[in-house]
Amino acid sequence: MRASTRARCVLFIAASVAFGGCVQPGEQAQDDQNPHEPGDALGSFAVTGKLGDDSCGAENMNAPLTWNFEVKLSREGSTLYWLNGREAIVGDIDKSGRFEFETHLDLPLAPKRGAAKGCTIVRRDIASGALSSSSSELSGKLTYAYDATADSECAEFVTGTSGAPLALPCRMTYALSGALME
Repeated sequence: MRASTRARCVLFIAASVAFGGCVQPGEQAQDDQNPHEPGDALGSFAVTGKLGDDSCGAENMNAPLTWNFEVKLSREGSTLYWLNGREAIVGDIDKSGRFEFETHLDLPLAPKRGAAKGCTIVRRDIASGALSSSSSELSGKLTYAYDATADSECAEFVTGTSGAPLALPCRMTYALSGALME
């Protein structure tokens, strides 16, 4: 597979499932609770993300300008769980409904071989926002931040063409709005 095609497949498609990636599950669930759905269910939300700030060149990475997805949320005290269908992503929520999540994923694009440093890009997913007082609406932003690890040489993957970002480090930020599905 060509390097630029591999970069496109790995960099944004991995991001296309909200917060899919290498995230550690939250606290252990009670014995009678599904470990993939901890806490008290808040429900499923239909969410729309609209691309705003973009220093990566979203069009080069096949990132959509508008993105619609569904996510389940659950809560246990000051912990909010973003349930993407594969895992429970753990975030913080305060009494007023303001929340924050941060995860990261190492994306190896080329292995280290002899004197060649290889290329590993770190994608950080950062979400913040608020749930309405009735927990029936959410608003916020979701940022995908990309950078190469310190020991990487990623110049061949950072071209701004064929699925690669324009430069590293870079960010793409989506404004989120969502409503509880009935």
